[in-house]
Amino acid sequence: MSMLSMEENPGRGMLAGQPLAIPDGRCGCREDSLDGENLPRVLRWCLLGRLGLVSLLFLFSLGLHARNEGIPSPSDIGALFKLLVAAWGFSVLSVVAVRFETARPVLRTLQVGWDLLFAVAWIYCTGGSGSLFVFLYLFVIMEATALLGTRGSILTALLCGFFYWAELHLEIHGNLWPRAAPIAASIVSHPGTYPVGLLVFILASMLSTAWLTTTLRQRVSQAGVMLREQSAGLRNLMNLNDAIVRCIRSGLVTLDMEGRITSFNEAASSITGFGAGQVLGEKLERVLGVVPPDALASDGDRGSLPVRWEQLFQHRDGRILTLGLSASVLQDHTGNPFGHLLIFQDLTSYKQMEEELRRAEKLAAIGELAAGLAHEIRNPLASLYGSIQLLQGELELGENNRRLMQIILQESERLNELIGDFLLFASPRPGSKEEFFLLPLVEETLALLEKHPSFREGIRISLRIDRSLKLVASRKQMQQIFWNLLLNAVQALPDGKGEIRVEAEGKAGRDDAAGWVTIRIRDTGRGIQPENLDKIFDPFFTTREEGTGLGLSVVYRIVESHGGRIRVSSDPGAETVFQIDLPCKRWSADGRPPWERAGFTKEGRHARSRMTSVRDGGTE
Repeated sequence: MSMLSMEENPGRGMLAGQPLAIPDGRCGCREDSLDGENLPRVLRWCLLGRLGLVSLLFLFSLGLHARNEGIPSPSDIGALFKLLVAAWGFSVLSVVAVRFETARPVLRTLQVGWDLLFAVAWIYCTGGSGSLFVFLYLFVIMEATALLGTRGSILTALLCGFFYWAELHLEIHGNLWPRAAPIAASIVSHPGTYPVGLLVFILASMLSTAWLTTTLRQRVSQAGVMLREQSAGLRNLMNLNDAIVRCIRSGLVTLDMEGRITSFNEAASSITGFGAGQVLGEKLERVLGVVPPDALASDGDRGSLPVRWEQLFQHRDGRILTLGLSASVLQDHTGNPFGHLLIFQDLTSYKQMEEELRRAEKLAAIGELAAGLAHEIRNPLASLYGSIQLLQGELELGENNRRLMQIILQESERLNELIGDFLLFASPRPGSKEEFFLLPLVEETLALLEKHPSFREGIRISLRIDRSLKLVASRKQMQQIFWNLLLNAVQALPDGKGEIRVEAEGKAGRDDAAGWVTIRIRDTGRGIQPENLDKIFDPFFTTREEGTGLGLSVVYRIVESHGGRIRVSSDPGAETVFQIDLPCKRWSADGRPPWERAGFTKEGRHARSRMTSVRDGGTE
């Protein structure tokens, strides 16, 4: 039994899953294009990179001038400052424009074009083809790779090579005279000679940069796609794991090596009545009660197979449940144990079904024996009864002999009735089924019950039965059920005082209009002791000296033969309830229950229920 006492706080399982992210099967992306989600981010990084690089270039140029290296000249400082202001202004406008989704595709082309022109102007102002800042072309190529893809990167590299060649060509022919251009100066002093080696090297560097950055971008893109796929797969796996743990109907509990609870799923909360927050960190014994000593042993102590056992558990609402449990050792990838996994289910309903099956098999075996004995006894009993009647009519008997003869006849009749009960118990044939209203049948049975010697003044009987409720069954056997149960209820009332309530209602089925009729007979009598609840339907079991022990057995067999089920619950000294569930035929063509066909609403269907109060042997 559980020894944990906590405040009522029904909780959800520890693992609160999220909806599964189902992959759509697309595992790649276009390598030369940016999607709408990544483009703004890349543009912003390019803008920030430009602002930082331009500022550093300006400071570096001022530093060179301060050291009197003549690059740039004082006259060129104003031009560089203007370029700096223009770069900042264009960047601010780009930051505003990037917010508009329709402007983004054009904006990325403008970024590369602006930066190419800025590089050409800056290189011209800092020495032309011999400038220290020729490497700016490489940054422009890398930016084109990021924003425009492979084709844009190659085209930008060709443009950078063209601008560098054009500037060099103009310097050689004297059409362009930037300050501090040593390459052009040497070429001018030697007309007709071209710095082919340097030019080829610069152009090769630009194309190589385009190829390397493009290749790197593709690989980074593929790595990103693979990373996203791995992340999505991991999320799906985690979501699937959470969904399985959350939705499985078996209770799942994980324990650490000390036997303390580390997780508690929703099914475990539903079965035990304890929320996850109430039991996390608690010892397992405080929640589920004492477990077998080898349940939480390591694999080396008990082998690799899980331990299985059954035990009783008291739910928080007081119900006694039968749990089936299985414990296994949790191991890491190296095979070292780090905890235990406990799986359990509520087997109470299955145990009840097993008990009902066992009882049915037992009753069937006893029934076959009773049928054989009844037939063997009834024939000679009929002959004996007839002979006694003939002798009673032909012989002149004294008062004492006549009284003895009458006792023989009465006992013969009682024995014949007992044999009839045997036969009804042995083979309760449904007989001819008919459709009839339930309420009149119960009222007829109560009228007979009032004449029985066991009926006493002070017994109150109330009915709550839908007037339109019908059964399709053997009317005679249904009356036998009510007679036996009501008579038992009357005889269970102490001192002939108490209350008996008979209730009945119809329940429509889910998929079709067929459903069930549920009948409950309650009494406020002495009740049934817990140790006798499993025996009351056994033949010949009785707690009364004058009882035969066949009444409830016959009821069980009749209900079973009609495809129904009967259950009993009792609180000794307070109340006993017999509940019978019988299948009923289709309500109607449209599937409506009888109270709706009669014009009743579901909420008001008891408004016209028959309420009868029997008191002091009369009906009010």
